[in-house]
Amino acid sequence: MEKKRDITILTFGDRLDYDEYKKFNRERKTFAKNGFDYATVSYRNVLRGKLPKIKTEKIIIFLFFPFDYWNKNIEHRHYRGIYGNHLFYKKFLRFWSMIDNIINKHFAHKKVLIINNPLLSGRYRDKQLIKMKLSEAGIPNPRMYHVSHSREIYSLLAKGRALFLKVRYGSMGKGITFLSSLSWQTNFSFRNHTIISRRSDKGWKFRDVTGDHNFLNKLIKKDILIEEAVDCLILDRKRIDLRIYTFFKKVIYIYPKVNYPEKITTNISQGARGAPYILKYIPKQLLAKAIRIAIDASDILNLYLSGIDILLDRNRDDVYIVDVNIFPGFPKRRTFNLAKNIIKELARLDDNGDLRFE
Repeated sequence: MEKKRDITILTFGDRLDYDEYKKFNRERKTFAKNGFDYATVSYRNVLRGKLPKIKTEKIIIFLFFPFDYWNKNIEHRHYRGIYGNHLFYKKFLRFWSMIDNIINKHFAHKKVLIINNPLLSGRYRDKQLIKMKLSEAGIPNPRMYHVSHSREIYSLLAKGRALFLKVRYGSMGKGITFLSSLSWQTNFSFRNHTIISRRSDKGWKFRDVTGDHNFLNKLIKKDILIEEAVDCLILDRKRIDLRIYTFFKKVIYIYPKVNYPEKITTNISQGARGAPYILKYIPKQLLAKAIRIAIDASDILNLYLSGIDILLDRNRDDVYIVDVNIFPGFPKRRTFNLAKNIIKELARLDDNGDLRFE
């Protein structure tokens, strides 16, 4: 006989989210099979105060990315400045503060567990904040440089360093520039002495700007991070990284991504693809180290659900966290049904008394 739990799983999301939110909603039978009630609501209705009535005493809230709000109020067609700037961050923080207040007010008499904390969902848009927290905890991530003038970058390049210049508040591989002594590549456009961002998630293709000192001088005045590039592991003639999904300090799936060695990144949005087969070629001790630091990172950052992106060094000894995803796109269901496994893991945690409601 199936166990009936006094818990409702409530999802906040938008129809524009064809990935995580859609895949999660398709598992309604799995919710019921594992004893959970289920409800969902759009962010639009949440902001209007139109939340569903929940009968159970306990609620687990999953927060998916607010695509509709983002597209209308943050990265809209007429925004000024380059992609991933500080204004993006301020508006995102404001949005999650509103969501946090609404949840606390509306469900004041319920026991609530939120995945993930809305205020952290906003704050962790800041890549520098994440790097600071990881570094303070001794978790390896690429070295960051603080420069005030382009001549400092030229000095690093002359010493054989390769660098990534990333927008501080970006995602999806957008707003990235790679510099080495031989090649400069960026997926920004640069015309008439102006850095130009695409008003879309698509089309952020890398282009050659080698030696364009005007572009570099403009870029370093923006909200960017400068990281030393990792000389990453090549397997099966491809560069790889690992998206490690953690849920309540447990790794529930590892998704390798591969791209050709000459490519700049291993972002799916930049032409990389998933390659689960590659896991069998990764040295066991290296994979174990990657798993350990992914769990440590999610713990340090107080994240219940995360996608930790890890690069493996070519020397087969070091591993580095290069990104932490609060909204980590889900793999294809036929590859691995992440949503179903999350639900099963919640049932197991509840059975063991490991869920902490506030």
